[in-house]
Amino acid sequence: MSRFWWGLPGPAGFVSRVVQDLRDGKNVVLCLPEHLPTGLGSAIRYAMDASGTVKWRSFDVSDEKDVTPLDLLFSRFISHSDSQTLRSAYVLSEADSFAGHIVWLEGMTADLWRTWGAFIIEYEHVCRVLSPIMRSVFCVPLVGDPALQPPADDVCLTKQTWSGVVSHLDMLLYAASILEDRQLPHYQRELVVNVIAQIALWDPHVGDRLAYENLDRILNPRPILQDIAVERHWDFAEPQLWPKLWHRGVVNTIDEQRKIHSSLLAMNDTAAEIERRVWIAEVGVMFPYIEEKRQDILKRLARVLKVPFNTRFGETITDLRDLEIGHIESQISIMPNIDPKLLRLVRQLRKIRNQLAHVETLDKNLLEFETQ
Repeated sequence: MSRFWWGLPGPAGFVSRVVQDLRDGKNVVLCLPEHLPTGLGSAIRYAMDASGTVKWRSFDVSDEKDVTPLDLLFSRFISHSDSQTLRSAYVLSEADSFAGHIVWLEGMTADLWRTWGAFIIEYEHVCRVLSPIMRSVFCVPLVGDPALQPPADDVCLTKQTWSGVVSHLDMLLYAASILEDRQLPHYQRELVVNVIAQIALWDPHVGDRLAYENLDRILNPRPILQDIAVERHWDFAEPQLWPKLWHRGVVNTIDEQRKIHSSLLAMNDTAAEIERRVWIAEVGVMFPYIEEKRQDILKRLARVLKVPFNTRFGETITDLRDLEIGHIESQISIMPNIDPKLLRLVRQLRKIRNQLAHVETLDKNLLEFETQ
């Protein structure tokens, strides 16, 4: 998942913005929700320089809980330093062995960020007098609670927030990629891709869980979504608090709309929002499919279908091209020599259309018909 995910338009755009800030000589704080796909650091590093010539250093600060930022950095970059060496952000910045690095600091907890955040702010002031070419800069991912406490943007310090990054197009592309090897009829593949995109929203982990389920479980994903919510300890029972839980990964913006994660809704969905999302995907795929088949059937039956045709609502249709699936069915159902397979197809298409028109999701049996 990781490599393809970070190449999608939205995530790749986020990476590009971070890379540009680093190239501009700015320290970058990344404000990230929990449950983001892995590989962001690798994607940034590769985008900085695919040839690997950038001086990239990565530290997991959670392994150094009892070490101050300056002590850690001096021990890793200045080999000749000892306890008597004056240690400050300025002295560190002047060391030749520290110059020109990208320093990735992961494992940042809320407690550690209090100390490291103060150091980053102090170091930002030092950076102002350094040449951007020689300047080392820090890239700090803050995940979850620490992401709620970023420093203010400044001359040599900026933040990038993971909000509104992923689009519906990104999720369609991602869903199509993870279904690439699955054998499905074309119309079912397109439907599954769209359902996964509507349900997963910005979260590829949801797509991964749904991708190889049978069609019935994909169309009725609530149990799988509930499992994900339990695994993530999402037991937030008060919906009015959900919009404030971006950092936990339960709310984000997609295509300029603020939405709640489907897994959380699966635990507390009184408005049947999950079913509505499935229905939106089904309408988007099946209505065009029905129209395409209607056009084919009209051409096939042009010599036997009759107009003018009076509908049960009193409307008179005079143009053959205006006959709907239901009108076609009512005519061919009484024809003695009609192909039984074609009649079954028309009836199935009519049932699908009527069910979707009544804002009802489809049963998988309606999607297992013989194509013509």
